[in-house]
Amino acid sequence: MGRHHRLGKVAVKIGNISLDEESVCREVNFLRQFSGHKNVASFYGAYYQAPLSDTTSEKLEIVLEYCRGGSLYDLIKNTKGQSLKETWIGYVCREVLQALSNIHRHRAVHRDIKSPNIMLTKEGKVKLIDFGLCWDLDPQTGKCKESGGTAHWMAPEAIRWKGRKVEYDAKCDIWSLGITAIEMAEGATPYADQKYASDLIINNNSPQLKSNTWSQNVVSFLELCLKKEPSERWSADELLQHPFITKLPPTRTIRAEITEHLWALHNWRPKKGLKGAAHRAMKQLKGATHRAMKHLQRVCDICAHETSPEQKVAQQMALGGFPCF
Repeated sequence: MGRHHRLGKVAVKIGNISLDEESVCREVNFLRQFSGHKNVASFYGAYYQAPLSDTTSEKLEIVLEYCRGGSLYDLIKNTKGQSLKETWIGYVCREVLQALSNIHRHRAVHRDIKSPNIMLTKEGKVKLIDFGLCWDLDPQTGKCKESGGTAHWMAPEAIRWKGRKVEYDAKCDIWSLGITAIEMAEGATPYADQKYASDLIINNNSPQLKSNTWSQNVVSFLELCLKKEPSERWSADELLQHPFITKLPPTRTIRAEITEHLWALHNWRPKKGLKGAAHRAMKQLKGATHRAMKHLQRVCDICAHETSPEQKVAQQMALGGFPCF
């Protein structure tokens, strides 16, 4: 974390140019391309850091939006029972799918969808980070032939196993999201305690939820994310139309629940000083305004039977034009 003279708190990722200049430059280019999306952490710029001596490296400081709520991984590990509510799981999946839909539409693949790379703001908004493994798909075949990802979240077709060549498309991100959804439900990825998870991912059937208490919509959604045959796996756009996503409660409701949970987890305190005073004053003003509007409505109701039609119209116009903050 750092502090910017204009933006305040920011996240700073250090890229080692001397070690892998191509990878660092590729990440910056993808951030420039995708950070305008509401579900991708904003990219503010990059600052070159020259080596201080012959033994130190050239570095690039990549400045990003600071997400005060922490990572999804942190949320899972710090939640009692390490199991998130079904509506929260659906909400996070929807927000990540929206980001993936945009990435895939530009014929690119993220390749590292996992809970540590999904961030939460203090308002409960979801932001995707870490484009270090992001890759352009071949313009002719729509495939990627470079193995990459984090073992427990990787799709079977993306794993280089026993020397076989890999070739996969954007559906590998969908598998990783499905694994992340299981992680949100059960507190850990499948095979989390196994050293050689790649062998199990390739040779075993698709993972499923252990408990039968989840709704059929969740079960169906995961089945479509975790088809071992990529061609049978649904795309981001298709999954956004799944009932598990379309039947979620209002976004405002879910965010309010997550925000309240984050405040309790992090033991955040109300704002102090001038900003806090202004915030409290605004809340008080809203309450006073609401009470005044109700009082005015009661007065108008009492007087309504004694007024002419023209006066009634004037009263309604006064109510409609009463300032609301």
